[in-house]
Amino acid sequence: MGEIIIVFLVVLLLFGANKIPEFARMLGKGMNEFRKATDDIKREFEDSTNDLKDDLDDARQYINEQGQDIKEDIKRAGDDVKESFKESQKDVKDQVREETEDVKGAIEDASKDIYGLDNEGKRDEAGGSGVSEEEPGADLDQDHGEREDADDESIEDKK
Repeated sequence: MGEIIIVFLVVLLLFGANKIPEFARMLGKGMNEFRKATDDIKREFEDSTNDLKDDLDDARQYINEQGQDIKEDIKRAGDDVKESFKESQKDVKDQVREETEDVKGAIEDASKDIYGLDNEGKRDEAGGSGVSEEEPGADLDQDHGEREDADDESIEDKK
C-alpha cells in the first residue's frame, strides 16, 4: 500500500493537480475496456465449448443408440441359434427314436427266429435255430473239437 502512495505523489509532482483527474478517467476507461474484452473472450470460449459439448452429447447419444441396436441384433441372432439348436435337437431325438424302434424290432425278430417263436410269442415247431432245449451248445462242442484236431495237425506239420 505504501508503493501506491509513492507513485501517486510522483505523478502529482510531475503532472500537477490538474492532470490527475484526466489520468484517472483514462485509467478507468482502460480497465473498463479490458473487462469487456475479457468478458467477450469468456463468452466466446463458453459458446465454443457449448458447441463441443453439444457435439459430444450427440456423439454419445449416437453411440448409445448403435450399442442398443447391436445388443438387439446379438440377442436376435442368439435367439435364432437357440431356436435352430432346439429344432436340430428335436430332429436328432426323432431320428434316435426311429432308429431305436427299428433296432428293437430287428432284435425281436431275431429273438423270435432264434428261439422259434411266432408273432404271438408261442413256440413255432417249424422255425428255430436248430438248438434243442436238452443240449444247449452241442453244436459248439463239435466245432471246438474239429478246431483242436486242425490245430494238432498244423503243429505236427511244423515239426
